[in-house]
Amino acid sequence: MKFKKSVAAVTAALVLSMSGCSGKMDVGYQDDEEIGNAASESSYTVSESDSLYQEPEYDNEGRVFTDSATQLSLSSGDLTINRRTRSNSVPMGESGWTILVYLCGSDLESDYNAATIDLSEMVSGDYSEDVQFVIQTGGAQQWYEGTGIFSTKLQRWVNVDGDIQLVEELPGASMGSQDTLEDFVSWGVDNYPAKRMGLVFWNHGGGSISGVCFDENYDGDSLSLSEIDSALNSVYDQMTDKFEFIGFDACLMSTLETANILVPYARYMFASQETEPGGGWNYTDIANFLARNPDADGSSLGEMQCESYYQHCVDNGDYEGATFAITDLSKLDALLTAFDQTAKELYEYSDLNSVARAAFSTDNFGGNNRTEGYTNMVDLRGFLLQVQQYAPSAADAINALDKAVIHNITGRNHSGAGGLALYYPLYFDGSTELSVFSGVCTSAYYLALVDEIGYGSTGADVSDYSNSELYDDCDDFWGEDYVPDYDPDTTGASSADTITGSVFFDEDGTYTVQLDDMSAFNYATCTMFMDIEELECLIYLGEDDEVNIDYDTGTITDAFEGDWPSLGGWPLAITTVGVTEDRSIYTAPVRLNGVDTNLRIEYDWNTYTWNFLGTWDGIDAETGAAARDTVTLQPGDVIEPAYTTYDYSGAETSSFYGDPVYFSNDLTIEYEPLEEGVYYYSMTLYDVFGNYYLTDSVTFTCDGTGGVFYDPDELSYY
Repeated sequence: MKFKKSVAAVTAALVLSMSGCSGKMDVGYQDDEEIGNAASESSYTVSESDSLYQEPEYDNEGRVFTDSATQLSLSSGDLTINRRTRSNSVPMGESGWTILVYLCGSDLESDYNAATIDLSEMVSGDYSEDVQFVIQTGGAQQWYEGTGIFSTKLQRWVNVDGDIQLVEELPGASMGSQDTLEDFVSWGVDNYPAKRMGLVFWNHGGGSISGVCFDENYDGDSLSLSEIDSALNSVYDQMTDKFEFIGFDACLMSTLETANILVPYARYMFASQETEPGGGWNYTDIANFLARNPDADGSSLGEMQCESYYQHCVDNGDYEGATFAITDLSKLDALLTAFDQTAKELYEYSDLNSVARAAFSTDNFGGNNRTEGYTNMVDLRGFLLQVQQYAPSAADAINALDKAVIHNITGRNHSGAGGLALYYPLYFDGSTELSVFSGVCTSAYYLALVDEIGYGSTGADVSDYSNSELYDDCDDFWGEDYVPDYDPDTTGASSADTITGSVFFDEDGTYTVQLDDMSAFNYATCTMFMDIEELECLIYLGEDDEVNIDYDTGTITDAFEGDWPSLGGWPLAITTVGVTEDRSIYTAPVRLNGVDTNLRIEYDWNTYTWNFLGTWDGIDAETGAAARDTVTLQPGDVIEPAYTTYDYSGAETSSFYGDPVYFSNDLTIEYEPLEEGVYYYSMTLYDVFGNYYLTDSVTFTCDGTGGVFYDPDELSYY
């Protein structure tokens, strides 16, 4: 049974259901009996004599690679990289391309039909017998009606002259399982060998810690980097050559840790540092390019893919945050060696606070704020530039990075991004995250640095902390069990005392914080609550950066003038996402058309105006999956500002929504005077370890016209 391509017959509703997606497909209805017959007629069997099995390979010291094809060892503090290699690589087939697509639909399909749209792109391009897309579908609770794809089964498909044909069907299983991935890759390699092979992971991504391919039928089970490594290592002996590329049509997966895992298995990595728009890759462009250039290698395909991806983002109206990079994995070991030396210099530097502060200012990806959640993915190139003053060898690491990333595109939000991200704990999500990182980190010295920063997040004195055992000599430091003997602070406002000082009104009546020292201080915001006396509660209005910081004197003063960003007369509960010389980006919780999400807005310092960027669902708190796209607001969309309430003891009590505001192209956000009433003002102070502290609050009244009146008796004067 086949999918029949008929682009003109697809309904407009399918395309519009996923903001920012293109591509169409008309498919005939198939019932279970028809699919079962098709599968039994089309399934392939590989005999033992046809197997490409090879004896397990050993490194030059006779060690067997079992769960991983990479071993990172230490001898007298020096990093040695051992990887599985083939003595003689032979192409899997005589000609052409096969691209295996591990299509985990999840809510991207069940809510937006995004996987179906990308399937249609795969059959909408030029057809060539030298180019095959081999797809496994699963992971979604519901597939677009009429496709013949079922949520209770794993199904395998191949494009054939403008159609997609079902060739195998299996019982349902988690797409987040190592065994499921291993079985698909093994089957695809055996049955569809080509001169050049590609492998694409399609779904949500969460970066180096959370992984990729979150199956909504199995509680968001995902593939960790370690599971991907183990699955590909298990099929290594079946393959006589590397994949030409391994790619991620998923968010946040262009990381140093991901690239390191893939070196034994592929020549190039295709991935994005940032979240991907809903449309993701344009598979029609890939099909057309390879049909016309069947002998193209991964580099030339990657160059086209960077351009195609960015244009797809432009077409979908979500390009300012776009990133995409092609990494030459043959150059990665030089980068790892240089980065390890930089990590060693940073770890041995005498002032951890300064190192952490510099690292914190690096461009980051996926939001990383208390409203939307944290990915802890930062730009590697930016990190190296920031810390170079403390680790001179960072210059060598930057040079190695620039050689490894051979193609790279960015939108203006990440104009300096270097193509690979790095795990760095902007905020600690418990000790489990650090344990996961220890199993994929590329440098024992960097792990020791991160571990020391984690210890600092508890408020303890890092000068008394020793973790030198993390870089003791070992054959494989991924094999060393690592669990911190402390629990990084994840409970909200910290009670640790890395920042201390006094709060008062100065002689001009200005709210002032005088720090005892600035060594652990990072940055500060002003924080606002509105007092609703009749309900005996406080409404959280968020944080703004209207503070003045004098680093020479350690003094922070209030610059609040009574105005707050407002939408339709309702003040937004804003949180800062990022600040540059030209603009500040904020997020605020809202309900859009009845669904909770986050409104992204920017203030342009050149024009002194606010702009709508769209809405983004943020990071899933349970799985770590990043929402895939920023949804562009459409005329008629209903926006309801969302608020959290607290009792007078500071305990969260409930949430509520403001009046509906209907989006139009004329709708604006304005700095407006807070309405008449009583408010609480304090500052939130952030330290270099990710802790934050609320200063003593004061009450003030607003008269509704911009007047702000503090009670002078609440704090002593300087």
